[in-house]
Amino acid sequence: MSDILIIIPARYGSTRLPAKMLADLGGKPVIARTYQACAGAGIGEVLVATDHEDIVKAVAQCGGRSVMTPADCQSGTDRVWLAAKNRAEQIIINVQGDEPLISPETIRKTAAVLRDWRDADISTAAAPFPPDRNPDDPNAVKAVLAAPLENRDGKRALYFTRSAAPYRHELSPLRERVPYFLHCGIYGYRRASLERFVKLPPSALEQLERLEQLRALEAGMVIRCAMVASVPPAIDTGSDLAAAQRHLEIH
Repeated sequence: MSDILIIIPARYGSTRLPAKMLADLGGKPVIARTYQACAGAGIGEVLVATDHEDIVKAVAQCGGRSVMTPADCQSGTDRVWLAAKNRAEQIIINVQGDEPLISPETIRKTAAVLRDWRDADISTAAAPFPPDRNPDDPNAVKAVLAAPLENRDGKRALYFTRSAAPYRHELSPLRERVPYFLHCGIYGYRRASLERFVKLPPSALEQLERLEQLRALEAGMVIRCAMVASVPPAIDTGSDLAAAQRHLEIH
């Protein structure tokens, strides 16, 4: 029996794209595509943690299971913890419900980082910044990683930011050699690390950048990254949904 549990937090309400989990994406609801990507990873049971019966029904129609969680959860991570806390698995993978195009290989690699790096409290994923995206875009979250010249899994995350970072000084010999890294919205937690994280109060940097993972770094937790080839579009807005549709058509 696997010691890994994949949980997909899927809140019904969304300010920018109402009911986005049920939006049609290539003939399937967004949440169904996310569920199938997670199931395709083949590393453990997959549960959707939601607050709405329509999402439960959509997941059931694609052969998945859901658990109900309160509508007033403060974050997706809190929703994940509520779904996981009475389970026995020691590694919890949090895949956002609005990541329907995530690769099963990205999920597997994120889980493997926790297996391979015993000091890691949390794992996530990052990719070299794509040439067609602007590093100054605040919606493209950058991961600042240690040992940036080593293209291997397990790089330690030093910071995450909406700014273009690290800064490339004009006199640096590494200016053209170190890429920006684009963060992928997936997290792996050891059970004890997830429990610790949700009990921490929101941190100053977290609130400043609106990036929840900064709470962990400010508390001294170690985050290590799986290196993946690319980060597919998440679904936050109607234009994101259209971009995801184009991605499906191309790939």
